Amino acid sequence: MQFVLFFSDKQVREQLFAHVDGTRGLLLVTGVRHGPAMRSPEAREPFATLEFLHGRVLTQVLVADEGTADGMWRDPLGDLGDRLYPESRDDAYAVTSGYLLLEDGRPRKVVRKHGLPASDLWFLEDALSQLTSRVPAPDPARKPGTKRPERAPRSPRRPASTGASEASGPPPDDEGWRRRAGGEGSRVPGGSRRVRPEQAAASESSRPWDDASGQDTRETHAADSEATPPRGTRAPLRMPARKDAWAVLGLARDMSLDEARKAFRALIAGYHPDKVAHLAPEFQELAERRTREILEAWVEVEGELKSGT
Repeated sequence: MQFVLFFSDKQVREQLFAHVDGTRGLLLVTGVRHGPAMRSPEAREPFATLEFLHGRVLTQVLVADEGTADGMWRDPLGDLGDRLYPESRDDAYAVTSGYLLLEDGRPRKVVRKHGLPASDLWFLEDALSQLTSRVPAPDPARKPGTKRPERAPRSPRRPASTGASEASGPPPDDEGWRRRAGGEGSRVPGGSRRVRPEQAAASESSRPWDDASGQDTRETHAADSEATPPRGTRAPLRMPARKDAWAVLGLARDMSLDEARKAFRALIAGYHPDKVAHLAPEFQELAERRTREILEAWVEVEGELKSGT
């Protein structure tokens, strides 16, 4: 069974505590991010697989943070951590950032989040298997971070043999072999190769030297192949679309300057450092980014209202 609670709900803290106190058996509590373009939390992983495989054993309570101003100052998971671990600040913080497993309302284990749903699923099933025999232990060979043995490298192929007669050289009276080995030319008894005049002319015309400077152009070609490509050959990066300042502040374009200023002050007051000081560091950082976004948008909106555009 799955339940989804939202930060924007004024009763989210009381609802969370009621689930913790009233659920018999195993209970999973964790926080998730949520937005309009995201799937519902219960349909995401690893929660969907946990419900499908162990729904009869495990109850899930997912606390979704929409990132809105209404729920910004609420911290139900932090309150739950302080209630369960009043003497350990580290354990209380772990509740807000990991997967909390409870049994009959008592905390049993906190599983750290690893970032990948498949990794989180393995560690959750491993923790559940230690709490109940109704959940089988996952395969140790599939444990995230376990390096599987690599296959032995294949030996390189040996080059094909050229034959004993070629290695030992031709018999002195085999003129046919000399013609085949030397191409159109032939070999002389001293081992040098006799080249016809037309072959010498072709070889002279195909030299890699530059006629004017006498420099070997092979070095130039090698340098060109390793040179850095000129600017502009790579695809330009796409810049994120700029948000509309009026939409960021939630203001209508027909508002007066005094009405807009009043709404702006009410909005930014919700992100004051004093109101988010009790939240986890990641939420404080989110509030700081949101404050900068609101201030930048207000500068633009205020300029438009003063200029009458």
